[in-house]
Amino acid sequence: MFTRLVLLLLLNLVIIYEFVKLSLFKSSKFLATASTSLLILLSLYYLSTSVNLESDKSWDKYVPFNIPQLFHKAMNSSSRFGRSGINRFNRKKTKEQKFAIVNGGEVGGISNDGNTCFMNSVIQSLASSRQFMKFIDSYLYSEIEIDTKSNGEKIMMKSNQPKSELPFTTALKKLLDNVNGKYGSRGKEFSTRPLLNKMPNGPRQNFFSGYNQEDAQEFYQLIMNLLEKEFKKISQSRLPTPEPEGEGETKFQDARNLKEIVSGCNRLGKLGVVYVPAAQVDPNLDDAEHKVMPLELITPVDGVSCERIGCLTCGEVGGIRYAVTSGLSLNLPQNQSYYSSFNLLQLLNEWITPEIIDDVNCNRCGLLQTQKFLLATVEELESKDGNTKLIDQIKTRLSAIESELAKPQVSDEAFEKLTVKKQIKKSKKSKQIFLDRPPPLLSIHINRSQFDPKTYMVVKNPNNVTFPAVLDLSPYIVEPNQINMDARLPFRKQDEELRGSNGSLEDGQTASSNQSNNGLMSPNGTAISSAVSDPKLLYNLKAVIVHFGTHNYGHYICYRKLRGTWWRISDESIYVVTEEEVLGGQGTFMLFYEYNDGFVEVLQDVSDDEEERSSPEAKESEGESDGDDKEDEEETEQTKTESVPNSAADETLTTSTTSLSDVSMKSEKQKQIDESEEEEEEEEEQEEEQEQELVEQGAQPHQDFDVAEAQVHL
Repeated sequence: MFTRLVLLLLLNLVIIYEFVKLSLFKSSKFLATASTSLLILLSLYYLSTSVNLESDKSWDKYVPFNIPQLFHKAMNSSSRFGRSGINRFNRKKTKEQKFAIVNGGEVGGISNDGNTCFMNSVIQSLASSRQFMKFIDSYLYSEIEIDTKSNGEKIMMKSNQPKSELPFTTALKKLLDNVNGKYGSRGKEFSTRPLLNKMPNGPRQNFFSGYNQEDAQEFYQLIMNLLEKEFKKISQSRLPTPEPEGEGETKFQDARNLKEIVSGCNRLGKLGVVYVPAAQVDPNLDDAEHKVMPLELITPVDGVSCERIGCLTCGEVGGIRYAVTSGLSLNLPQNQSYYSSFNLLQLLNEWITPEIIDDVNCNRCGLLQTQKFLLATVEELESKDGNTKLIDQIKTRLSAIESELAKPQVSDEAFEKLTVKKQIKKSKKSKQIFLDRPPPLLSIHINRSQFDPKTYMVVKNPNNVTFPAVLDLSPYIVEPNQINMDARLPFRKQDEELRGSNGSLEDGQTASSNQSNNGLMSPNGTAISSAVSDPKLLYNLKAVIVHFGTHNYGHYICYRKLRGTWWRISDESIYVVTEEEVLGGQGTFMLFYEYNDGFVEVLQDVSDDEEERSSPEAKESEGESDGDDKEDEEETEQTKTESVPNSAADETLTTSTTSLSDVSMKSEKQKQIDESEEEEEEEEEQEEEQEQELVEQGAQPHQDFDVAEAQVHL
């Protein structure tokens, strides 16, 4: 025991020395070689004295020659980051574990090749999304011709061979299918190396410390960019290039020439081209009510956000800024207590709260102020019989100002040309953002980085963030036809009732004309109304990425839901958890919600009766009371038969037959669970026998390497 303790201390000292050496003595090859060799020898000796190998097991499974992977395997024996893979299901199974077994069992894990936990957690999360998997299947496989119609049109069918020009997508799909496999009570372990080999700008690796510690959100963005790049490479229906309205201007299309217009939440979940009103993007555009601006949604995480910036004095909005976004990034409130706790709805409400911008110029307010000053000047000059030439020049300028104020939006050029800078007063503007079209798979990043004024360093915000299993996004969505083009009014027209009537608008020269015909027009000239019949847009939680540690170092794990079961995944360490544990987790870093489109997954359930029957207490009581129950049942059946007429007896027989079929189905489920329990009991008995033999020979039984409680997991 003393020898093992000394070895453990030496191992920790060498690890610490490795960090110092790598940071201070990178140029010394001798120090690097010597310290690494010592670490390998100590690790191999420790493993050889602590792991009992069975005759049919190979050393390759227990002796990793990848040094960072050795650290990881040692850490994963800790209850903090994961559980040992020796017996992933407890002997006495919970209802959740039994449910997982009858529906395919454990999912696949991903090995940690040195600081790759940030990659593994993102891949596991994406694998949980049905929309994401369906998207890859839609374009990955090549098509073959199976027949030709009489009109010469070819009939094509998808093959099972991926397209050769999609190497990254092919490698990603293979890894996703592997981790989504059904592996019973014994999971499998896979590697990210084939995927990383297909990533031209993937994370960098070195031999001693593995991959550089990186951000899971950055790796997620990298995956999406590579998928989008390969999709564009093979896509046949590219976004059409419309004729520009002018040099340097945004490109618009005539809605009357389009067969179909998808906008807002219309046909939510559909990818491809969606349209936004040109009248909202550029209010001064000619014939704007019949023009639209196209936006392309490629991946399932793509949605459309809309931002409004307007003056709180005159209400003018400089156009709605529509943009394609691949997820939300929410900031935690600053200057809060160290132990503060927030929920996701608070952060989303903060995200849509208007931001007030002080001391800025407003083009319309500047012209109004200049107009007022010039009118007073003309009046004063006329009363004094002043210079008529100067009066004529001022009136010409006033005419130009009136012409510009009649437009929906005052341009920057007119502001610079017509205003008197000394007469301009600064204004306040509001900036607010909503989602116009949420994506099928919503990714939410909790930004935990904050600046510490005491140390002048960026640190991690440790506050807890709770979240719901079902998220209603309707309070954070605005349809194009529901946007107010007056900044003094709420962003959404449906929110005006909450605000109430707090007085009328003051300046008659505001963009009042923008309030009509600012929505999207269909090809036949009619306005497109909101396509959402249900006011609620429900999204189901599919995966959660959690981060332990500090801002620069730590470990990522993943909670994901697959086949109706929640799994806690720390690289290759996997086990079943309850939904309560998922929702109450600490260190929330990323959330993945999927749009509820009505799809219902068919799963095999485990009833409470089966759970009670499978427990040891229930089996004992069942054995003791079998005789009494049979006698009672016989007496009851005899009494019923004597008192019930023949027709009723036939009905009772039919009911009994139905119940027997139900019992047979339940017994089949129980048989699967019992077989799994018997296999695990046999394995445990073999392990106990081997440990007993070692004890008799004077050897120590196996003990878990619990170094994770003393150092940070890499």
